[in-house]
Amino acid sequence: MAHMTAILRQKLRQRLQHWLAKKFTDNTSFQLNHGTLLVFPTRYGFWFVALFVLLYLLGTNYQNNLILLLGYLLLSVFILSIWFAWRNLAGLTIQVSPPAAIYAGQQVQLPLKVQQPAFYQAVQFAFGPAKIKLSSSQQALLQWPAAKRGQYRIANVLVQTEYPLGLIRCWSYLPLRLHYWVYPTPLEPSTLSAGADAKADSSQQSAVELPDQLKAYQAGDSIRRLHWKRLARQPDAPVVKVSEQQPKADPRWLQVPPLQGAALEQCLSEVCYQLLELEAKQLSYGLRTPAGDLPLGQGPLHLQQCLQRLALC
Repeated sequence: MAHMTAILRQKLRQRLQHWLAKKFTDNTSFQLNHGTLLVFPTRYGFWFVALFVLLYLLGTNYQNNLILLLGYLLLSVFILSIWFAWRNLAGLTIQVSPPAAIYAGQQVQLPLKVQQPAFYQAVQFAFGPAKIKLSSSQQALLQWPAAKRGQYRIANVLVQTEYPLGLIRCWSYLPLRLHYWVYPTPLEPSTLSAGADAKADSSQQSAVELPDQLKAYQAGDSIRRLHWKRLARQPDAPVVKVSEQQPKADPRWLQVPPLQGAALEQCLSEVCYQLLELEAKQLSYGLRTPAGDLPLGQGPLHLQQCLQRLALC
């Protein structure tokens, strides 16, 4: 029974949110009025109504004017509570700024700016577990922790009040339709790449020498490359040293291998740290991930693209 009640409440809430979303034309600035506010008694409000009904029945049954007077007094208080609760939100203008990108483990901050010509009291904003109550203040931050990396959506923020007596709940849903990014937590790698601190003024590949190889001496080879020790043992078969080179990875390219679980998270955190270091030193860098490559670049926009790619890995 409780499960069915929760499902019905969820469906009703979704219908109300969908209906209210059609009333607003913007997703960052909202003005509350009679067409966007909902009013309903709270649990204490229903008990208050039940008490009035009981007093009314007793007063009419026993023809007691004093009981009837008390009942009508309670009814007047209830009606005034409806007016004050609605008036507390009516005309309220709320401006919401998109939250800034953060790193996993930090607090998401949703800036709110509230304006109203009249004085207001005890207005509560809520999104999931995050709640904040305002009274006549102009600016506030709705905060909640970001535990995991990724891209998240803020669909609807609840604004409500039970002012003045807690008998009536007046509320609305603000359809923000905003997104925010949570990047991996930057962690310094145990062993930094040898080229991460170098100036990026070379081509995409450099070379590293391998141990010397030997080949038979041919006319024209430099005598400086002769293997003298072997020549002393085998004077009839002179050989020369030949050094070979092979390309090594460009230190400006950071790579995320196809890992899973804790190993992937550790790798992403280390790559995130290296991206921030390279950007701070104004070096060009690129990113290779299983989802694709981001070309070499530098600057805030390029760093943002790289961090967003890490968040979605």
